[in-house]
Formats: sequence, structure tokens, C-alpha cells
Amino acid sequence: MSLRARPAAAALLALLTASAVTAEPFALAPAYDQIYRVDLATRTATLVGATGQFAGQPIVLKGMAYAPSGSLLASSDNTKSLFRLDFLNSKPSFVGSLGLAGQGDPARFDALDLSYAVTCDGSAWLASGVTRKLWKVDTNTGATSYVGTTGARITGLAARGRDLYGTGDYENPSLFRINTSTGSATAIGSFNVSSSKISSVWPAFDSSGQLWAAVSYIPPPPPAANAFPPDWSDLARLDPASGAMTLLGPITGPEDLRSVPLFGFAIAPQAPCPTGVVATPQPVPAGSPTGYALLAGLVALLASFGLRRRSR
Repeated sequence: MSLRARPAAAALLALLTASAVTAEPFALAPAYDQIYRVDLATRTATLVGATGQFAGQPIVLKGMAYAPSGSLLASSDNTKSLFRLDFLNSKPSFVGSLGLAGQGDPARFDALDLSYAVTCDGSAWLASGVTRKLWKVDTNTGATSYVGTTGARITGLAARGRDLYGTGDYENPSLFRINTSTGSATAIGSFNVSSSKISSVWPAFDSSGQLWAAVSYIPPPPPAANAFPPDWSDLARLDPASGAMTLLGPITGPEDLRSVPLFGFAIAPQAPCPTGVVATPQPVPAGSPTGYALLAGLVALLASFGLRRRSR
């Protein structure tokens, strides 16, 4: 490459890098027995495909998250099973039973209102809004180990590093931090939005640490009645430090998605947990022998560089 071409190439590289950093990511979101791809910049959902059936039932996914390895798993509320999505447009493949049959709401076909997240160490977590419980999940078998009660109706889970977060609903419209040793949920702060019709909030972090959420509402009344709540789920941002929610507008798409709540959000796998200790560079005292040696070496290097340029 010529010297004249290098500045242009550098400018193009900088533009591409800036575009990659500033572009909004995409999310995957299940809605009953279908999966959608949501453009977070335009709030537009595109159908990826149907989830298919398992044991004679449609697979209703509630809660979806990437592991640090990049694999995408989701919990199914109606089949009480864990599934893996191997490709973006593939049917979910059965991992194993969660072992939670018979623990849900009998008036709602044993519904548990499950949510699912994975921390940076690969540990998977499952919460139930009905029973207010937290479990740890074996991602190889689907088997769950009871951790404890959350003490709050958690409708969605998200993880950042080793920290586990939960979101409430109209009953407790707040962002929570969840203790993975005891299961207890501690409120970080209120959403600070009108929340009387919020039925579920499905949070997910992107790779930059921004916390997004799909906000679903209690099913809208008949068309002749009051038009509120909206018949689309909303896209929102959440502040992990305060819990404050910023509603960005409805997530629109195919007509099949109208009045059907989104049941999860998955954006990107997070990095594995840091390992080892990184030493913090310490300044070298100006008067030390090491400092003089470094200074002399730098002077020599600069001098040799100047001699090479003159010889050319």
C-alpha cells in the first residue's frame, strides 16, 4: 500500500469502527410459539420461525439467554423443560426436564412464569414469578437445584458479570439485584414509569453493558373499550444503578405479534469471568537507577531512528 493510500484506509477503518460501536444491536425474543428478531434501532420485529412442538404441545419459551460460550438456551414454561437453539432459524432442541411439573399455578395450567439468565461463569439461573423462587440450572441436563425464595414476583432475569438482576411488574415495578447464594431479591430502584398495566419486563444486557428490556402489558380490552394498554410490547432501557426505565416506543412487526406479549430477550453473550490477577503498572521513581536506564534506552532508540531516516 502506498503512503498516500494509508490515510484514506485509516479513515475508512475509523469510520467502520465507529459505526460498529454506535450501531444498535439486535435481540431475539420469543412470543408464545414463535421467535422474533428485534432491531433495537428501529423497534421492528421480524419473524425468525416457529418453536415447534414437544410431547404434543407447542413449545412456549419464557426466558432466553446466551452462555459465555455463545450457545443460546431457553426455558419453556408449559413443558417445564430446557431447550437449546443451535441456529438462528432452527427448532429448539430438547436438553432436559427442569423437574418443576406440578409447582405452578393450577388455575393457569401449571404456569410458573419462568425467566432465565446466565452469569459470566456459565452458571444458569431460573426464576418463577408465580412461586417467587430461584433455581440453579444444569445446562447439560436441564436439572434444577433450589436456591431460595426471591421474596418478590420476578418477571425477567438478566446477568452482567457475576451479578444477577431481576425485574418486577405492576405489583413491584422495580429493578432488583438477586443474591445467587440465597435467592433473595433486593430492590435497586423503581422504574419510575406508569406501571399499573405492566405484566412483565424482560431485560438483557448488550455487549457494551447497556441494559435493554421488552415491556409487555396486560392484554388490551376489546376494541370498543378503552384503547389502553397498548397492543404491542414496548422497548425500554433500564439504568442498572437506579432502576429507572426509559420507554422508547412499541416493538412493531407482523400482525401475528399484535397483542401477543414478548416472553424474553437475548442480545449477546457476555465475556467469560476474568481469571487471574492483572498487575497494575507502577510509576518508576525519577531518580532511580531503573528510571535512568529507561530514559537512556529511549534516547538511544530515538537517535537510531533519526539516523535511519537520514541514511534514506
